[in-house]
Amino acid sequence: MNPNRDKKILAGHSSEGLEGRTEELERLYLAAVSGGGPAHVRVKGTPGAGTSELLRQTYDRLFVDQRFVVPFYFSLRHEDGTARDAAIRFASEFLLQSIAFRRKEPELIHASPDVCDLQKLAPLPDAAWVEAVCETCDSESALNDPNAFVRTALASPFRSAVRGGFRVCVIADDLHNATAIEGGQIFLNWLSSFSAPAGSSLILAGRRSADLPKRESSMIAIERPTARDAGVIAARLTRDSQVDISESVRDLIVTATERRPGFIRSIVQAARDSNSNLTTYRDIARIYSTEIVEGGIARAVRDELSAAPNLIEALGSAAAANLPFKLASLRDRLGIEASAFDQLVARLSSAEMIEVHGETATVASDRILRDLLYADSEVLSGRATPVAVAARLGTAFLQSSPTTMSREYRRAAAIGVADLLSSFDGREVPRAAIDYRTFRDSYKGLSDNEMRATIAGDKETFTLPQIVRAAALVDFVPAFESVLEPERVAAGVGLAGRSYRSEDEITWIAAEIDSKLEADPEVVREWFDRFDEVANQAGYARHRIWLVTPEGFSPGALELIAERGGIGSSRRQVALLKSLIEGETAQAESNDYEMVIPTGDETELIAVHAVEEVARRSAFPTKAINQIKTALVEACINAAEHSASPDGKIHLKFATFDDRLTLTISNRGLRLTDKANEATPSNDPAIETRRGWGLGLMRNLMDEVRVEAVDDGTRIVMTKLRSRI
Repeated sequence: MNPNRDKKILAGHSSEGLEGRTEELERLYLAAVSGGGPAHVRVKGTPGAGTSELLRQTYDRLFVDQRFVVPFYFSLRHEDGTARDAAIRFASEFLLQSIAFRRKEPELIHASPDVCDLQKLAPLPDAAWVEAVCETCDSESALNDPNAFVRTALASPFRSAVRGGFRVCVIADDLHNATAIEGGQIFLNWLSSFSAPAGSSLILAGRRSADLPKRESSMIAIERPTARDAGVIAARLTRDSQVDISESVRDLIVTATERRPGFIRSIVQAARDSNSNLTTYRDIARIYSTEIVEGGIARAVRDELSAAPNLIEALGSAAAANLPFKLASLRDRLGIEASAFDQLVARLSSAEMIEVHGETATVASDRILRDLLYADSEVLSGRATPVAVAARLGTAFLQSSPTTMSREYRRAAAIGVADLLSSFDGREVPRAAIDYRTFRDSYKGLSDNEMRATIAGDKETFTLPQIVRAAALVDFVPAFESVLEPERVAAGVGLAGRSYRSEDEITWIAAEIDSKLEADPEVVREWFDRFDEVANQAGYARHRIWLVTPEGFSPGALELIAERGGIGSSRRQVALLKSLIEGETAQAESNDYEMVIPTGDETELIAVHAVEEVARRSAFPTKAINQIKTALVEACINAAEHSASPDGKIHLKFATFDDRLTLTISNRGLRLTDKANEATPSNDPAIETRRGWGLGLMRNLMDEVRVEAVDDGTRIVMTKLRSRI
């Protein structure tokens, strides 16, 4: 292991503090050192996720670990003013960092020698390309044709790499700030237009809302750490700072900062500097209020709000009213010209401090932002002193902390109904996986392993809807925000099954509700009445209500659910449903065989010979093999006779597992489910009869048969279990 691995050059802290970021760091590093050709990578980061720190960590690793790729990190700043100024700094910082790398002297980067000194410091073999970059940095050349200069300066790392015979990794960070400088779009366009020489790479990074020029590239998304990883960060920081922390306060810090590593670090440093521990809610309330009024968090947020005078007071009044405001009114209040105002709006939007809706906007529902706007507005207006404001904030924070954590614990324990609805794609699943009545009658007493082994062969199925859009119900119907928990109540809009008919449009309303025992009819009736009202107000022509409880439903409640056309599930069923949808069993180790055959001319016999060999290798007995072969013939005949396939092909996949063999038969063309729904029967009565007979035969021969309509065809999935042989 390299003893210098954790040596900090540009990074703010040790790489050991990047819990949960290993995958992103490895992807960035591999993109930087890839020798297989030019790499063009776009990095989009969530504000507060620590994207810049990850990029600087990547730079440090490149600097310390290897000698083949010259690393260069550049951060675009608001203060750059113009594209020309930014380009001058770009070229000069490249020169400084590359010479420091070639000399293996990172101290040079912080010494900031002038250009003349750099020419003297450059190793002799680098003299030619260093001189060329120095000429580019000459500010006089930038005055004649600024646009041409910008292009030349931005090209200097790649031209130098070609002249010097080395590889370079250019990391351009904070490119969302291009909206704040004159000619920023020109800067972005030129930088994005370059194709790095073979073996070199270009990494363009900005906030996730940044409109970076489009070109073919790979993309890395940087999100805030998970609650678990953020908790590990908090625990490590307090341990290193010798600050005692309780688990409850750790969780509160993670929640209050919305998992932003920089803010977590600021709170821990403030506790260390004030000789305070973090063992009670009162401890964190004191530190939090001080940080909002005059600490590191306040400085970080104010930096984004310093772009215009009176901006804090203006946004503070909008946040206090908690109502949308007209952008034109904000511009009048600030008294700045149109172009500068557009830049300001873009900057605030990319920082996710405001949400723009056409001609209006709202202040983001970010507690830290809103608390700071309140604090600064009170102090700047003279209505309160900093001490008085800190006292109010601390008291309010302490009062709300139990409720905050109660909601967070409920959110963390929620099953995620919106995400689950989003995964509904019109497939058939065993009815017992979603309908509690079926589950209770056949599976409730079984262990999880017994249930999973049995349910695969269940003939009674349920067709999930094909959900196009799912979200918290309050996002669809904001009027119900005060009575609905976003993480536990959701709606999904789409189509019943995989049909594309207008009459099959449907909205599912799903809710996770509390009940110690099986839910009774009174609870069910209350929720159904509430959601029927929501559906009526939202204008849903057709809707279905899906309730999930920890322990399912009583017989009376099930009767009521059936009468109201709803669905009831237990949490255990939801876990099973998730595993079926996510393909948990498909993740098991398998051997896959794939082939494509033309339709007609009895080509299904070729497939039969293939599957027979696959089944024999998997030690299926002769009787089972014959059943598999017959079912496959029927599936291929269905595909050939009913699909009107435009390419005349059938795609086959045979997958063998320890406990089963799965056959997938796919074809383009008419969908079998659509043909079953057609009002006009086939002109060939024999085919019409055979269609139903063939599917019935397949179901009798195999343990599981699913007919799935895909966008322009049909997929039949059949499974034969060893346990049934």
